Amino acid sequence: MCTIGNCASRFSCRSVRRRTGRPAFTVIELMIVLAIIGIVAAFAFPKVNFTQFRVDAAARTIRVSLQNAERIAITRQYDVVVGFDMVNSRIRILEDNNNNGTADAGEHIIWAQLEDSVHFAAPPTGVSGAVGGAINGNNIRTVDGMPSVTFHRDGAASTDLELYITSKRAMSNDFRCVRVTQSTGRTLWWRYIDSQWLQASL
Repeated sequence: MCTIGNCASRFSCRSVRRRTGRPAFTVIELMIVLAIIGIVAAFAFPKVNFTQFRVDAAARTIRVSLQNAERIAITRQYDVVVGFDMVNSRIRILEDNNNNGTADAGEHIIWAQLEDSVHFAAPPTGVSGAVGGAINGNNIRTVDGMPSVTFHRDGAASTDLELYITSKRAMSNDFRCVRVTQSTGRTLWWRYIDSQWLQASL
């Protein structure tokens, strides 16, 4: 005879059996899946070229710094001198309030550091042909020991400029160029890929 207690116990046993009989992943199966993911990731990781990401970022930093200097010169109507610290791989933007071409007390200075392991260096060949060094132009001035370009209040630059950077390993495809057009102050950048210079879109 089925009593209420017996029925309740049978129902609970059946429900336990149903729960434990459900298919599920074991710890070993999960470990196998994780091991496969790890192996696939290990093969894919070396194909990601972080070095070229860094030199691309450094080229963009230089371009933005030059564009910012030109904008300041136009909006504030005084010269802005951009110097390139070759030793410490950084850029100095000097707001030259009195247009005397040197850093005086009280004048605003902004520093922009290049990406880690990126430095100025001469490439195998330049965008326009042979180059004499990392920084090239027809009127490059030295200000406070740094080769420099000046942006004037009309937006023009003091010189045409070709500036080259690369990674610590200095492989051919790691070279980048940032160019400034003297008459307009326009700034563009290039990548050196498979022995040819290709203009970057941004």
